[in-house]
Amino acid sequence: MTQPPYQYGPPQQPWGQPAMPPPPPPAPKKTSPVVFVLVGIMVVLLGTAGVLGTGLLWPGWMKSAKTISAPVDQSTPESAAKAVEEALNRRDLDQFLNVLVCKDGRNKAENKDITLAEEILYRDIKAFDPKSKSDVQPVFKVDEVRKIKPSDPVYRDENKDATVAIMSVEYPKDSGLEKQRGVLALFQEDNKYVVCEMGFVPVAESQEPPPDPDPASPTGRMQAFAKAVNDKDIAAARLYMCASARAVNTWAEKAIAAGGTLRLHDKVTTTKAEDSGQVRMWYVLNGTETRAGGFLKKESDGWCLFTFNNDAK
Repeated sequence: MTQPPYQYGPPQQPWGQPAMPPPPPPAPKKTSPVVFVLVGIMVVLLGTAGVLGTGLLWPGWMKSAKTISAPVDQSTPESAAKAVEEALNRRDLDQFLNVLVCKDGRNKAENKDITLAEEILYRDIKAFDPKSKSDVQPVFKVDEVRKIKPSDPVYRDENKDATVAIMSVEYPKDSGLEKQRGVLALFQEDNKYVVCEMGFVPVAESQEPPPDPDPASPTGRMQAFAKAVNDKDIAAARLYMCASARAVNTWAEKAIAAGGTLRLHDKVTTTKAEDSGQVRMWYVLNGTETRAGGFLKKESDGWCLFTFNNDAK
């Protein structure tokens, strides 16, 4: 299993030291080869999810002396994901942090009296934050366990072979909270699967943009281009290519022949001068997603695509 290569700062020293006599310098803490990655709130998740909420006043600092719950099965990504779901639903934050999160995730967050794992959990699931007075009760549910996709917010080249658990968070209908969905990357540590990367985002912010009401806008034109490719209509796709964009035409022909599909990742971004723009999409072939993107420019007959590929970063 590929392991991420970095660590968050120097190893932490053990908590507390005897007062007398002065102890010898402590040995550096053995760091885990697996690191806990802070994932920014990114809007790239797809599909519907349940509702989520919760009102838990967990201790802001992990209690190392607390008794851990009954052992859980962490022999497979599926069993570990199920254990995470059950721990969060019964509000067993101690088991989540001490058992189901990688060692690096139990390190103290910078300038805070909470762990890295807690920092992410409190940030994304507000009701879990000890400072929150919410009494909303969220319900967590593992929707699927699969290989990581480029569109997942925890995706990086270093973890391209990782397994992720897609988890929905469901709130009561009268809570006023948005639906959320999370991606938790699972790695092996000490022959057990643990969570080392995670992030939850509102589902409303994670879906591709709705059809643009202005079909002549950059986004509207690219949505039409994607539809033409998905409909296997190369003639219609050419309406949205610049006249000199032979490479785009070749790419579209090959994508259609291979049965590939396109979907917009987000709205087209344009320059301040409104004379060029950038589009980001996902190209799906045989169930596998790859990044796709390119650049637009404005010609006399409207916005057109002049470069495009399925390796765009």
